[in-house]
Parts: sequence; C-alpha cells; structure tokens
Amino acid sequence: MKERLTTLALAVAALACFYALFLPHPTAPTEKVTRPISTEAGPNGYLALAQWLRAEGLEPLSLRERYGHLDALTEASPAGNLLIATAPQIYPIRESEVSPLRDWIEAGNTLLVLAGLSDTPEWSMGEGIDSAFPLHFNQMTSLSVAQIVPEPKTTKPSPKRDAKSRAEAAAAAAIKLATPDHIEIRPRAAHPLMRGISALADVSEYPSAKWRLMASDGYAVLELAYEPKSQAPALWLLKSGDGQIIVSAFGNVFTNKLIGQRDNAKLLANIVNASVKPGGQVIIDDAHQGLVSFYDPTAFFGDKRLHYTLWLLLALWLVFIVSSQPLRSRTARWDPLDVSTFVRATGGFLARVLTPAATARRLFENFFDDVRRAADIGEDELPWEWMRSQAQLPGDQLEELQSIHQRARQGAKLNLIRLQNLLTEARAVLL
Repeated sequence: MKERLTTLALAVAALACFYALFLPHPTAPTEKVTRPISTEAGPNGYLALAQWLRAEGLEPLSLRERYGHLDALTEASPAGNLLIATAPQIYPIRESEVSPLRDWIEAGNTLLVLAGLSDTPEWSMGEGIDSAFPLHFNQMTSLSVAQIVPEPKTTKPSPKRDAKSRAEAAAAAAIKLATPDHIEIRPRAAHPLMRGISALADVSEYPSAKWRLMASDGYAVLELAYEPKSQAPALWLLKSGDGQIIVSAFGNVFTNKLIGQRDNAKLLANIVNASVKPGGQVIIDDAHQGLVSFYDPTAFFGDKRLHYTLWLLLALWLVFIVSSQPLRSRTARWDPLDVSTFVRATGGFLARVLTPAATARRLFENFFDDVRRAADIGEDELPWEWMRSQAQLPGDQLEELQSIHQRARQGAKLNLIRLQNLLTEARAVLL
C-alpha cells in the first residue's frame, strides 16, 4: 500500500511539473466579443439578417470556405447572387482568392463589403485586428483607402508637438469608449439603392477616423451616402464587369443591434432587391470571420469535448498507476543464447542480404567439395559424370540437380527448400 501511495504522489508531482512547464496558464476571464456571422445571436451577429431573409423566402447560404468555392456554391445560378462580407477579417483574404473573387463578381454578381473604416466596431479590435487591412481591402474591392485628415488648428506648427499628438491619438484609439459613438448617415443623392431612406444608424465602440475611396484602372466610384457631421463619404458603388461592388464605410449597420434602427433594414432590402435575380442566392461570408469548415486550431483546442477526453484519459491513467499491478521478476544480468538461436539469427541475416541464386551456388560448391573428396576427383572438375555412374542416385533427381545448378549460375529464380532436400538425399546415398 505504501508503494502505491508513493507512486500516486510521484504521478501527481509529474503532472504538476508538466502543467507548470508546458501548458498555458489561464488568464483572467473577459467578456467574449461576438462576431458578425450568420449564426450569432449576440449584438454583433447576423442572425437577425439571416432570419429576415428566410422570412422573405430567401434561404441564406453560409460560406465556410475560401472564395475559390463561390463558383461551386452558385453553380445552379452563376449570376445574380449577393455576397455579404465584413471586414476586417480574422482570416484575411489570400492571394489565391483574389482572382476567383473578382471573376465571380465580373460574371454578374454583387459583393457587399461592410468595412469598419469610419467606425471601429468592438469585433474589429483584439483578435480581430488586421494590421494589413488596407491591402486586404484593396484585394477584395480593387479600391484604395485614404484617411481624411481634419484641418489643423491655427497654431504655430511644432514637430515635437505634432509627434506627441500622434502618439496620444494612437494610444487613445485603442481605448474603448465609455459610451459608444452614435453616428447618423444620410443619402447623398437620389439612387435606387437609397429609395425610401432618410437616415441610417451606426455606432462605434472605439475612436475612429474618416476615409475616402480611390478607384484604380479608371473606374468611377459613386458616393451614395455620407455622414453629415464630418461630411465624410459613407457608402460607395462601383461597377465591375457585369457585376458590382457596394462598400459601406461602417461595419455595424446590419448587425443584430442596429438592423432594426432607422432605415438600416430598408437599405438591406434595396440591396437585395437590386442584386439578387430569380434563382440567385444571398451568401454570408462566415469563413473569413472565423466560422470555417476547414481546420481551425483555435476552435479545435477550444472544444470542450477535447478537454473532457483529456480529463478522462488522465483519470484512467491515474487508476492504472495506483491499481494492483504484478511486479516484474528480476532477470539475470547474463542470459546466454543457445546455439539454435544463434543459427536462426545468422540465417535470418544471410537470408536478408543474399540472393537465392548466390545461396544455391554456395550450397552446390560445398556439395561438390564433399563429392570430389569421396570420389578422388580433381578440384576443377564437376562431378556430374561420377554421380551419373552411381546407381544409388535416381536419374530424375540428378537431372533436377543439374537443372537447378544451371539456373543458379544464370542467377534465375529457384526454390532453395527443394534444392536443400535434393542435396540432403544425394549426400545420404553417395557419401
């Protein structure tokens, strides 16, 4: 009993050392920020958007793969589809996705990008920060972004003061606002997408800047809405081949917490009516926001089923350690091998490194040496004639031995067991 208690104590100490050295230590619990995905019922999710689409007879599709799977997802209706993507993304767009996404748009589909440019949603901070967001945004839309810098105050410029102001602004941008900044968005001019809309509502949980878009390749960008307070653009439309790209500078407008405010739902209805043709689909990009069907190590190690399995294995291991185990008998230091084991090991080694033909030639050489000594024949002479003159050896066995000997000299395939049996019988009658 004492030995088992000692074993249990040492096992627990080994586990404690392993935990201290290799496993991450738990951090203080924090409120998890919900993501803009179609299955999320929290304030930042798109579940209300998905349920509204279902109520209107449009079953939304959840994209849980990279953009290269869009063609397969809309194979039944290659044109007249709407893809709703939110940015910044946890899994940003890759180089391999750019061409498939643009080809899909130019085939006659619509990309709606809800970009956290002029607002800073809480889901875009923390693990949602994308340090290369301008590049990834350009890859998605072929549009470039430029910050709208407010006019400086009429004070004497000072490089030292300007550097300090920029540092203070950068530090303040990472601090969550005590009260979210409520933003109003108004239509810029009459347009079918803005029909029936007087104002849109948005919120920003963190300080944000204002941005404008610039199109490359000579394409024109149409401004559809603006923010009255700063006069900054808020909604853009860009034609791309037979399709179009709609960009919102505000990423929160269609989340659960805001889709029912002001005319946000009306804007979504206008976009769906103008983009989705008969047979078309509304696709919500869940993959780039973390809801993926491919391997996600964070989701795997965060799965409770994995933790339950590990705890069960640990409990079984502890039971095995402290349970009744027969003690192993002490073996002698010197354990000599018998002759048969040595022969078996040597034979196994030779069988692995020698070909059957080489083995057969050696067997014949040993046999011929014994026959020459018995018949007093020269060393260079093959004793076939002498063996043929011996009546004790059957002729068919002698013919078979000669055939096997010829095949061995040619390196052909042969049966070593049959050869050994024939040589044993020949030795018995000749020697």
